[in-house]
Amino acid sequence: MISKRLVVLTLIGVMLSGCAAMSEEECRYSDWTAVGYEDGADGRSSDRFGDYSRACADHSITPDFQAWQEGREQGLIEYCQPLRGFQVGESGGYYDGACNSNLEPGFLDAFRLGSELYSLRSNLSAIDSRVEANTEAVQRIDSDVAEIESIIILDETTPLQRTQLLADMREMSETKGELVLEAELLIEERTLADLALYEFEFAVIESGF
Repeated sequence: MISKRLVVLTLIGVMLSGCAAMSEEECRYSDWTAVGYEDGADGRSSDRFGDYSRACADHSITPDFQAWQEGREQGLIEYCQPLRGFQVGESGGYYDGACNSNLEPGFLDAFRLGSELYSLRSNLSAIDSRVEANTEAVQRIDSDVAEIESIIILDETTPLQRTQLLADMREMSETKGELVLEAELLIEERTLADLALYEFEFAVIESGF
């Protein structure tokens, strides 16, 4: 006898991969209550069953909607808890309204809290990336200037070339000045973002997450 658990896991894996092809075996032997439970526990919408129906129609098999729906409702009880809502938001996940009206308020409050935390962390990470890019740009200019200085003093460098190289150095100096000013602003921006994240993380801890 084919393991129903194995069939369920295989079926879910196929659908998650975005592949519409399902074997007749998967359609015929899946425990649709278990499949529904897994879908509910992952917060998937009722549209998921349509994917199964279309895939199994190729084998002239109709999935058991009643069994799937009963399983999904049980899975949603597990999914639609405040802690899970916070985890989904904190990871930058998406909520498509799967929870019922009794469980949704607590889930949504926690989801929004997690989403705000994700946003603050993402903002800080973006600033860090800009700081790194700024630093690398300054370093490249310093390296280019050092190379130009070494060329200027060469005997074979002509006066015209020296004039052009000096002009290039002046332009690089101006660009570096702009980058240094930007770096100062970024440091201030990062300090504020870091403080906002720290305060919010403290508030999250106080709220029980």
